[in-house]
This record gives sequence, C-alpha cells and structure tokens, in this order.
Amino acid sequence: MNPVLLAVCCMISGNVHAISGMPLAGAGVVVRGSRATPVSSDGKGDFSLLVSPGSYQLAASARGYAPLTVAVKADHDVNVQVALEPLDSPKLRQIGSVTVDGRLAPIVGTIPSIALTRSDFERLGEDRVVDGLQTLPGATFARPDGGAASAITVVALRGPDPSESLIALDGQLLNDGNTGDLDLSRLPVAAFSAVDVTEGLGPEDSNGSNTFGGAIDLLSLRPTKEPHYAASFSGGSFGRSEGWLNASGAQGRLGYAAAFDDQNEAGYVNRTVPLYSNADPACAPCATHLGSSVASHLALGSLTWSFAQNADVTARVFSLGDNRDQSSTLNGIDRNGGDIGTPQYDQFIGPGGQTLAQVIRAYQLRGRSPLGAGEVTTDLSVSDNSVDVSGGSATPYDLTHVDRRYNGALTWQRTFATSQFAVGAYTRYESLGFLGPGSAGGVPLTLSPAQPLLGQTIDVFYARGGFAPAPKLRLDGGLFESRYSTFGANLDGRFGAIYNPTPDTALRFSLGTGFRAPLLVERYQFPYSQLTLDGNNVFVGQGSPNEHPEHATEYELGFSHEFSRRATLDVSLYRTNLRNPIEIFYPLAAVANGACKANSYTNPLPACVSYQSNVGNAVYQGAEVRYSQRFVPQRLFLTAMYGLNVSYPKDLNAQFSNPTSGGNLVDNAQFLGVAQQQGSVELDWSNAGWHAATSAVFRGNNNELNAAPFTLFNALAGKQLGKSVDLSLSATNLLNAVAGPFTRFGAGVPYRGIVAQNARGNPVYGALATDAQYVEPAGLRLVLTVRN
Repeated sequence: MNPVLLAVCCMISGNVHAISGMPLAGAGVVVRGSRATPVSSDGKGDFSLLVSPGSYQLAASARGYAPLTVAVKADHDVNVQVALEPLDSPKLRQIGSVTVDGRLAPIVGTIPSIALTRSDFERLGEDRVVDGLQTLPGATFARPDGGAASAITVVALRGPDPSESLIALDGQLLNDGNTGDLDLSRLPVAAFSAVDVTEGLGPEDSNGSNTFGGAIDLLSLRPTKEPHYAASFSGGSFGRSEGWLNASGAQGRLGYAAAFDDQNEAGYVNRTVPLYSNADPACAPCATHLGSSVASHLALGSLTWSFAQNADVTARVFSLGDNRDQSSTLNGIDRNGGDIGTPQYDQFIGPGGQTLAQVIRAYQLRGRSPLGAGEVTTDLSVSDNSVDVSGGSATPYDLTHVDRRYNGALTWQRTFATSQFAVGAYTRYESLGFLGPGSAGGVPLTLSPAQPLLGQTIDVFYARGGFAPAPKLRLDGGLFESRYSTFGANLDGRFGAIYNPTPDTALRFSLGTGFRAPLLVERYQFPYSQLTLDGNNVFVGQGSPNEHPEHATEYELGFSHEFSRRATLDVSLYRTNLRNPIEIFYPLAAVANGACKANSYTNPLPACVSYQSNVGNAVYQGAEVRYSQRFVPQRLFLTAMYGLNVSYPKDLNAQFSNPTSGGNLVDNAQFLGVAQQQGSVELDWSNAGWHAATSAVFRGNNNELNAAPFTLFNALAGKQLGKSVDLSLSATNLLNAVAGPFTRFGAGVPYRGIVAQNARGNPVYGALATDAQYVEPAGLRLVLTVRN
C-alpha cells in the first residue's frame, strides 16, 4: 500500500451541538496525538480533519458551555457527535455526552459517574426511578416502613445513611429537613430525561460540600431543537396502571418541554385481619383493613428563551403528589421470641391503619449570559416537601411536616479548550414545620403552643476549576466554605487527578473532605408530652441542641479501560473516614437496672430519654466494578456491575443505634441493612423491530430486607409496530424472590449485636432479632407507547 495514502487514511468528522440539539457554531475542537490539531465548527456545528491512523484525545469547547474530552481511535473514518452541557446545566457536575460511530463513549473525568438515560429505564420497562437505581453497585436501599411497593424507599450512596447523599432535581436540592433524605418510591421515569448518579467527593460540585456519599440528580425533560411527542398507556398485575404524556420542541427562540404522569395501584394486599394494636385496646384483636393502594400524579413544565448561542433563561415547575395506604407494610405478623405464649404471638400486630399523603413542589429559574471574558450563571429556586400522616406511625418517616427551601445562587465561570474555573456563592433559607412524633399506638400527639417554626440560613462560597498541565494529565480542585446560622462555619477542600497513559486508558485519584449538617429536627428538643414512650418506658425521638456536623475525609483510586470500541471496564476503590457521626443514644443501662420503670409523662426522668448525638467514628470502604460489552454479530449488549460495600462504626459503646436502620451499633461490625456484596447483570437485544432485555439484581447477606441472599429477575420483550408504535410486555420478580404480603416481626436473619451489658459495663454479644420484610411477587405489565 502507498505509505502516503496510509498516512492520511482517516477522517475524524462530526458535529458539536447543545444537549437540546441546537448546533454550536465556532466551537473549538482540538485533536491531540503526537501533536495538537485545532479546528472550529462551522455554522451548522460540523467539523472535520484528516489524521494518521492511531489513538487520539478529542477536546471540544464553546463559550457558555462546559468543555469535555473523549478518546477516539482512528483506524478508519470516524464520526463523532459531541453534545455540550450549558454552564447553567441542571447537572450537579457539568458533563456532556459523546457518541463515536453511534456508540456512547466514556468521558475523561476525575470523578466516576453513571448516567441512567430514559432509554435505559424503558429498555426493561421500568416506570419508576427507584427501579433503575437498584442495579447500581454503590447504592444501599433502606425501607424504614417495610418492603411493600406503597412504602417509603430511600437510597444511600457508599454508606449506610441516606442523609449523607444529595438528592436533587436539575441541581435543586430536595433532601427533606425531617430525615435528611428523600422518598424516591413514587418518582416516575416519564418526567425525566436521565438520572445522573455521581459518587464520592466531586472537586467541581456545584452544590457545596454538604455530602460525601455522592449525589442523585434527576434531570427533568428538557426542550429540544426538533419537536418530539410521546404517550404511553400500561396496565398489569395488582391493579397497576399508568398513563403519561411528553412533549418537547422549540418555536423560534422559545424552547418547551412538558410531562404529565398518572399512576394507580390497587396493591398486592387488600385484606381485613384480626389485629392486636395499642390504637384500640378495647378490642383485642380488632378487625382492621390492611391495604397497599397508591395513587400518584405528576406535572412538569419547562420553558427556555434563547437570547444567543451562549445566553438564555429557563423556567421550570415540578409537582408530584401521591396518596398511599401503608397499613399492609406497617402491620405484620408477630414472630418475636419474647412473645411466645402470649395471645398475640403469630397473630397480626401493629399501629393499625395508616395513610400517607406526600406533595413535592419545586420551582426553578436559571439563566446564563456573557460577562467580560467569561459567563455568569444564576439560579433562583423554591421547593417544599409536605407529608401528612393519618393513623399510627412506626418510624421518624411517619411525621406530619412541611419542609421549605428558598435558594439563590450566582456563579462566574470562564472556560478554555481544556480547562475551566469558577467562583460563586449561594444562599439558602430552610424551614421545617411539623407535628410531634406520632404515637406507636396510633394516637396523634399534640403540638406545644410554644413550639417554634424551625429554620436556618446557609451561605456557601466556593472556587473550583480544572486544567490540563500536560497532554495526558488533568487536575481538578475546589474550595468550599459553608456558614450555617445554627452551628457555625465549615471549610472543605477537594482535589482530583486523572492520567491517561494511552487514549483508551485512564488512572484517577481523588481526595477531599465533606460534612453532613445536623437536621433541623435533630437539634430541636421536644417537650416530653410530644415524645413517644416505648415498651421499656423510654422517651424516644428526642433531639439535641448541642449536635454538630459529621465530618468525613475520602480517598479514591480508579482505573478505566476501553477495549477496541466494543467493551469498557471501570474499577473504583474508595475509603471514607467519618468523624463524629450522628447516631441515636438509648439508655440501655438505665433500662437494665430498672430505673425507667417509674418514667412517665407525669414524672419524666431525664436518664430515660433516647436522643440524637455525635459519637465515635465510622469507616465506609469498598470497591466497584462496571463492565459493558457490545456483541455486534449477536446484536446483544451486556452490562455487569459488582459492589463490595464495607461500612462499620468505631469507638462506640453499647448504647447507640443507627437512625435509618434502627440497628444496634457494634464496633468494627457491618452496619445492619448494608449488604457487603451486591451486583447486577443486564442483557438486551434488538433486531428488525423486535427487542428484549433481562436483568438480575443480587443482594448478599445483611441486606435491607433482613433476608438470606437473594436475586431479583426482571425481563421485557416487545415489538416496534411501524415507525411510531411500540408494544411491550414486562415482567418483574420472575422467581418470586423474597415475596410475601406482610412483614414478619422478629423473623428476619438475626444480626450479631449487643444484647446486654455485664457487671463491668462491657457489652455482651448475641443474636438480635430483625424483621423479615417482603416485596411483591411476580407481576406482568403490558405497555403501549406512541412516539412521533
């Protein structure tokens, strides 16, 4: 072959555009191999250049947008489609997307992230966001009210505590002020374009340093350059139905997006049972209806007005409301060993009927505009999360309350071809209004007339940025100062580096600090009349005005490699050292010596109160492996993930438990409800309009359901009818793993914990009973979807 022809055998061409699809004229594209070759996109966003065969790094940038870098292997002509995120992106970490010859390519970055796209959810027929999050190797689920589909579900990243991770909508913080997390169980996929999951400490986070587990950012449906419309209707097992409608597009300078969703479930459980309950001691047992029905409704709207290619303003409204019957999951069958021989043993017990109504509203106005040599971005937002509980309660999640946030942010940022930096600040006011903790017996406790509306002001200042000091090295860093009106100031720093020995291989390292601020309710000291007395005559649910933040230092090492454009491997190793975690003190010694027998509402004893407190230390460490491969001849795509999650407390005594799981804390022992090993496998296929997918989600010992290791199998098969209609049948929990209608109290896999104290005050270890929770059995759902 002619060596001259060989030297110029390959053309790298493509298009640079915004996420909406709008072409970006004048965007800078730099291709780096043995030397750097710069070009600019034309008026349609197109670019092209000739290169010799080999591996390259392609960097794209445009004013008003976050730059990105991606590996490109040129052994033939290559087409690259680059989608850049605007600087006022709803993402917490501004990362665009790239496809090379039609395949999504990994972005070079210092922090690992997973983008679960709308297609990823729909491929398996998942209609709720929480279903797709189950596959993530670093996600720990907590089900404080039980395993039913109608029950509350919260998620923690890289640790046992969901309040240590951020939940956001388009970058707008949604963590609830009562429990510090957010119930994700009713969020429908139909309202979102993707869910962006980032783990660990991000040097370039845009929401401050009040996190160290990671962040789950729900990206709402966004305006598009071309008009798109879609509608779907589905129905299936347990009286489950859903209808949704989406629309997006643009009319001149005005872009629009809208989503509407309606979900209803009759529920797996709809029975009347004889129930032993303190709610009505006059009849024992009482005939009580237990159900699991759900009605959920959502509306979302977004408008963007574009002044120029790098200047626009976006307004977004979001509203989600649901009503659910949690009685089937809060009440269950008594299998506690201490109740053997009593009339209630092996019978239904619990607080009785309960319904929970939740409303989440979020309003956001954000914009960007050139200012000097850079761009300024602004963000104004308001949100409220209200929960109204009627009936008996069992956990802190069953608290009637309203949490409100008012937020204003301003950032100035300058971008270059391979670097960027930003300075900014935001101020936030948060208030929490609530009724006292509900009685375990189902009797609502009254408010004290003197109880104030809790509130705090938060001011955060930050400087963050990243640059490439050498062709194969990129460094990121950030400084964050947080000032809270409730407890004072906190300063954190974060650093990350990524080294590319070859364009298809990356080594990364990051370290930094973060914190978790005390919740408003954790610092509030309730009157005794608003606290619940448990079976040991101990007041539970008390706060502490002296509570201060948890502090964490995290280290991470990572490796990623791309194999011949058809397979990728990513490995992460991490360790978090947590200081002064917030746990629950319980007066075991006072109970053991009988001091609490005289404790009562009329004669409260301070020594017999359980309350929140900073104590000891904790370690979160583990490994995550992600592997994906496309099998071209077979038209198959495989994704496999594995997580090793080791989380344990240190330097504690026998009188503390975890706020989320309620499990006793044992020095150097895994937190209750955090499976050390978990993983998932997904396989999808498509050909000639037919498509199918299956997934398996594995949980090891010490899982959130207090069950033996189990695997959930799901599947979907469908056919595209013409160009715009798809008909699919999805199946969940095909093998009926951990399936059942009711929690069995005391029948879960025992946890090795502290059962007593000896005469010297040292802990005595033994098997602690746990509650066996269950999920719905196998179910089917038929889905009809129409797209333009």
